[in-house]
Amino acid sequence: MAKNDKMEMDNSGVNQGVMVWNNQGNIQLTLSETKKIPSLISMIVKSLGENCSDENMPDSSEALTVYKPDEKIEYNCVFRYKYVIKEYSAYFTYCDNVLDIYDNSNVGSKARILRCIHMWYLEEKGNLISSLKDADKEEIEIIRENSDYLIDRVKERILNVINRSDISGTYIEDIETGVAYFVCYCFIECKILEKPV
Repeated sequence: MAKNDKMEMDNSGVNQGVMVWNNQGNIQLTLSETKKIPSLISMIVKSLGENCSDENMPDSSEALTVYKPDEKIEYNCVFRYKYVIKEYSAYFTYCDNVLDIYDNSNVGSKARILRCIHMWYLEEKGNLISSLKDADKEEIEIIRENSDYLIDRVKERILNVINRSDISGTYIEDIETGVAYFVCYCFIECKILEKPV
């Protein structure tokens, strides 16, 4: 085909978008409808906020001690999630901000969500310790040997809540990434696994 030869394209069918072969000028585009894609963390927080009740949750008056992720990873002997936590710990502030924003319009929801996550961890820890009570090991040994399993169990419970919520238009891969961010946040907040002593 020579440089100056014109080429034609067939556009059979219905096309409500924009199609351009060779543009020599401006294209005028009018959007009749835009689709808002919500933040994954916001969706996760909203789903948990709507599904975590305050029933049977003890009010925790723990001292707020900050632990570095590496310190907590080492103390709990986390292996499989070690690098995920290190990578996604950068989203800690973002998750915290989203929880604060949600809490501003749903007072008490941040504490309720974090207590709910911690309660799920305690339940899974109790089930694990109970199933291995004849192992003749200290509790912390059992937790350390099963730290990744415990993170998996809490992550599954979060995913179950999200999957029961209205998540239309969201890819499961994106949800799993958002949940990974949030699980790392909960790990750093000491809602999942044990605090270093």
